[in-house]
Amino acid sequence: MEEERKYLIVSYVMCMAALAAFTSYAVISYTLHLFRQKHDQDAVEFITARGTQSKWRIMYSFFASAVGAWCLVAPSQFAIFTGIVGLAMYAFSAGFPILLVALFGNRIQTMHPDVVSISDFAGKRFGPVFRSVVSLLAEYTTMGSLFKDFVGSVNYPVIIVVGVLTMAYTAYGGLYISILTDQIQAMLTILFIAILSIFVAATFREPLETPLPESLGPNRAGYSAIFSMPCSLLAATVMSEAFWQKVWAGADQKAVRFGGIGASMLVSCAVFLFGFAGWLASWGGLVVWDYDEEGSPVINPNLYLFQVFKTADANDGTGDQPARVRSWIGVVALMMAITMNASAVDSYQSGINASFTSHFFRDQHVSFSRTMVLLVNIPLMIVALQGYPILSLFLITNMLTTCCFLPMLSGILGGAWPSTKRWITESAALCGCFTAILTTCGYGAGRWYHEDQDFKGNVFLTRGEAFRYGIYYAWYGNVNYEWHYFLTAAGSSVVGMLLWAGCAYLFRRTTGWEGPGVSAVMQRLPGFRFITGGGIGVDLLACITRGRHTYHAHGTAVDVSKPPVSCPGLNKASDSDNGLDSSPTKVALQLEALPPSPPAVVVMQSKGQDV
Repeated sequence: MEEERKYLIVSYVMCMAALAAFTSYAVISYTLHLFRQKHDQDAVEFITARGTQSKWRIMYSFFASAVGAWCLVAPSQFAIFTGIVGLAMYAFSAGFPILLVALFGNRIQTMHPDVVSISDFAGKRFGPVFRSVVSLLAEYTTMGSLFKDFVGSVNYPVIIVVGVLTMAYTAYGGLYISILTDQIQAMLTILFIAILSIFVAATFREPLETPLPESLGPNRAGYSAIFSMPCSLLAATVMSEAFWQKVWAGADQKAVRFGGIGASMLVSCAVFLFGFAGWLASWGGLVVWDYDEEGSPVINPNLYLFQVFKTADANDGTGDQPARVRSWIGVVALMMAITMNASAVDSYQSGINASFTSHFFRDQHVSFSRTMVLLVNIPLMIVALQGYPILSLFLITNMLTTCCFLPMLSGILGGAWPSTKRWITESAALCGCFTAILTTCGYGAGRWYHEDQDFKGNVFLTRGEAFRYGIYYAWYGNVNYEWHYFLTAAGSSVVGMLLWAGCAYLFRRTTGWEGPGVSAVMQRLPGFRFITGGGIGVDLLACITRGRHTYHAHGTAVDVSKPPVSCPGLNKASDSDNGLDSSPTKVALQLEALPPSPPAVVVMQSKGQDV
């Protein structure tokens, strides 16, 4: 017990010291950057760091964002269920989407050099926000599991410390400061991976079962991963704002391309090594499937990888007890985990902030961007304490993004062929997404409707239970990533999009009339402009400070003491004095007709025509 307490204290001291060091480095480096620039960032700089980062920083930032603490959990779990084939596909699928993001990103910047987010380009709010939110939840949940089960401590302190410190420096410097810390964290992560790999190679001497167990060798689940993993991880990466931000931050297209190539290779290697450690621990008999009296697994599935670090001194070299920190290598593993966690968490915080800011707070002062960092993360930290299974969390977002990424990508590709714009419309893309979601629910329900028991052997009492379980399994229970669920989601999205496009074409040919798009139909609804990213239309900071605020953008003083006419209570001039018609139906059009000030964020808007 005394030995356990000693390593518990060492683990906390070292990990908290590492977090404090990252925060200090971030704050000091960014403060020096501000002194050199002689002005604070505006909103666009805060969420994009546009054109400021070299190829090496882009590579390290891509890598650090991709290999969060989830890498210590998901690959090892997946490898134990799907075998060596599934592990290989997981490693490949984790890396190559980063390269595609870099290549697509260069294309997007060529077409629209002023975009600030993937949602800004595609007009799809649902994908980036949800993917970033769930990924951030997974980061916090993973760190909670590590300190609750591996260290033998409660999970609250580390989740609070990681969340608060990363929030603090991300709110201070935005994406620029996130990339600064990514560089150091990526280097340390690579060093820690090398140390742990050498340790396992030199010390792992557990007897290995022969022949190789069926679950660890080539099996049906592994072959299923040949399609499901590339499809799901490509969809998740393409819809993640955290990765697209690196594209906007790159100094030029060469920097982005170099960073994407280098990071994709590093990520694939890292994911394979983490998964292989869990796979090796299972082969050596260090992972068992026993349950305690309360029905909980003896070994937390989130911690299968750490079983490989067990030694004969610590736990008698058997797999019936979970590994604990009993040596220096356990402390190193935790140092790596906290480093990876911090690097990914601040990236997802920046991504979520970019999504919210560019959508709801365009043309606002950077103070609102900083405030959003805090507002969107505190609830996530609370939810993360629930300790949901990581693979299940990722399954939800991977299924949702699989339903939506092909319609979105078709819009990106459509920029190269203008003639496709009459087919790939807003309505067609939305129809594809909703068709995929409904079809996936129906497919899951149909597959389980005639079954007598669920995946764990629990008997269905009614057909209604089987129906509900089928939907549950499709979105949360399919942790083996069965390929046909992903094929159903991806394929039905394309079918739905093409069906709408075909019907719209026949309608145009028959009637000669261009039907309205979804935006045109809904634009008369109250609040539609704000919900769809049109911004608030007033300077909120001027309203809050009652017109007594001046801030600096790019070194030039901007006087907001004369707020926009629509700022309530600050300007008593009548609408007629300003040449405005105050009728409610014309306000939105009049605001858009006003001479625009330099925008903080540019968001693409639908023209309202389904053409």
